[in-house]
This record gives sequence, structure tokens and C-alpha cells, in this order.
Amino acid sequence: MKKEIKSIYKIESVILLLCTILLFTQDSNMKYILSIIALGIILLIVTRAYKKKRDTNFFRGSATRIMLAVIIFYFIIIFLLGLLLGFGKTLFSMNPYKWLQGLIPTFIITIISERLRYLIVKNNPTEKKAIYLLTALMALFNIVVITNIYTLSSLYVIFIFICVTVLPIIAQELLSTYLVLNYGYRPVIVYKLIMNLYIYVLPIMTNLGDYLLGSVGIIIPFTIYVVLVKYLKPKEESKRTEKILGINVGFITIPMIIMILIIMILVSGITNFQMIAIASNSMVPVYERGDTIIFEKIDTKLLQDDDIIVFKRDNIIIAHRIIKTKEDSSKLYFYTKGDANNSADAEFVNEDDVLGIVRRVVKYIGYPTVLLNELFRR
Repeated sequence: MKKEIKSIYKIESVILLLCTILLFTQDSNMKYILSIIALGIILLIVTRAYKKKRDTNFFRGSATRIMLAVIIFYFIIIFLLGLLLGFGKTLFSMNPYKWLQGLIPTFIITIISERLRYLIVKNNPTEKKAIYLLTALMALFNIVVITNIYTLSSLYVIFIFICVTVLPIIAQELLSTYLVLNYGYRPVIVYKLIMNLYIYVLPIMTNLGDYLLGSVGIIIPFTIYVVLVKYLKPKEESKRTEKILGINVGFITIPMIIMILIIMILVSGITNFQMIAIASNSMVPVYERGDTIIFEKIDTKLLQDDDIIVFKRDNIIIAHRIIKTKEDSSKLYFYTKGDANNSADAEFVNEDDVLGIVRRVVKYIGYPTVLLNELFRR
């Protein structure tokens, strides 16, 4: 193994040791202090070991502008969604006296870590294994720094932590390495500072919920990557890639992004239509366990006997057919039954508990959700 390659793995071993130490450090301020000191020392060592690389990439300005356009579009969409979902306070507004305790360390850590990534990657652009490992370690470092925000006391909380924090950080780190390799140091600094610091600067933010927040955290880096590949990748390289793969990248990615956005909108319920997975066989043969239904939120006065409604009972969502309707004191009460059940449901459904009427059934795609829910119950 070459001497230069050995030095890369030694540096990465030190980063791994830092992650291990931070994992057992409970105090947030101490984590920030250790991170800044350790990364600063590592950066000094790397700077002396490698030649100082100037960021002279010809495409860095164009890449930065394209990336900013995507991010601005993202914030516009998110704040428009706030008109439907409502707004919540950020760290800036919740604790105006201590928000700098998060802002300043995050700013310093971002600058140091991305400078470190840049020096290692640009001095060893052909060492793919070392670059992959560095990306993984950067993701691990960022995950460990914020672990004490969550109390990982149950499998469900761990699942939310993975969806909302771990997966978006991995997507962010993959994009950061791609930006450094292809467009230099400046675009990744702009990207990371905006995405990591806006929570400390903006007074309010849309209440996206865990699912939407995690999905957006993955979609934004992916969208930036797709747009950069589409508009800044050299034509010869783009044609070569498409020839090897046998596909048109845009032909695949654009419909994929649209499909993901549609699923996000349906699952979140921000419109009149919402999607849920079915966990039982009480409505066979109309739909069965593992299927997904799309229901519409409508006025309960429009419901009729034989309609399949979605309602909530004891914090469980059920979809059964109306067999009888009663009105008492200007309120509607629905008697329901599952098509596969031998008898009607024991309790009637108050109109206030009705969520909507079933409009569509999509086969099989709800299995992952059902299996996860069963795992959490165990």
C-alpha cells in the first residue's frame, strides 16, 4: 500500500476514534468543543501533509447558482405548505438567548469539516475506497453530534430517528462529496451552511411532521444532484454514462421525483385525499392486508349506506362499510361492518370520528408499513 494511502486511512481512523468518543459524551456543549478542537487539529495535520489546493473549478459558480435556485424553490414550497399545515417555532424563537450556542459551533464545524473533506478528496481523487469511507465517517460524525437530541428509548423512536436524521444526513454527505469532487469547495460550503443553519436563523418553520421532514431531507440532495448532472455534466461524459447504463437519466429520475412527491402528499394528508395501509382482512375481497387505500375527506352529510368510510376508534384507523345511518340531535351516527366479518361492529361511529370515504385501492404497496407497525407493537 502506498504511503499516501496509508496516511489517508490513518486520518480516517482518527475521525472514527473521535466519533466513538463523542458517542459517549452526553453534554452537547462538550461535544461541540471536542469536535472543534479535534477537527481543527486533524485539519492542521492534513494541511501540512498535502499540498494546499486552490478552488479553481470552472463550474463552481454555475453549480452554486443552480444549487441556490433549488434551495430557494424548496423554501418557497415549504412556506406555502405552512399555510395548510401551520407553522412552528424554531430554535431561534424558542430560545433567543441561547441560539448562538448552536449556531456558532455548527458554523465552525461545517467550515472545518468541509475544508478537511476538500483537501483529502482533491489530493486523492482516484482513491474511491478512501473517499467512500471518508463520506461514511462524515455522516457518522454528524449523526453522533446530535444523538442526544433524541432519547432512543423504543424501537419506534429509533425508527423516527433513522428516517428524520440518519437518512437525510447520509444523503447530504453523499451530495457533499459529489460537489467537492466535481465542483470544488465553495458550492458545498454554501449548501451545508444554508441547510444546517436555517433552523437557527429563521424564527418560524412549517410543521412538516416526521414523515415529510425525513422525505424532504432526502429529496433535496437528490434533486440538486439530478439538476447538476443534467445541466453541468460534460456532454461526452453524460452520453458515455447513458450508453453504459442503457438509460436516459432524466427519463428515470424526473418521474421518480414526481412519484415520490405524490406519495408524500397523499401520506401526509395535506390535501383532501390521504393514503393509509390496511393491516387486516376485514374487508376482503374489496381490499386485504397489505393493500393501500386512498380516501377523500368529505362532509359526513353526503355519506350514504353502502359507502366505505375511514374512521378513528381508540387511536386506531379503521375502514368499514356503512350498513345503517341514524340522526340524533342534529348529529349523524353510522353503523358499520367489515365485508369479511360475520357481524356488525360493536359500536357506532360518531360523525366527528369520520375521516373520509374510500375512493381508490392500490394493491400490495402497504406491506412495508404493516410489517413495521407489527414490529413496533411487539
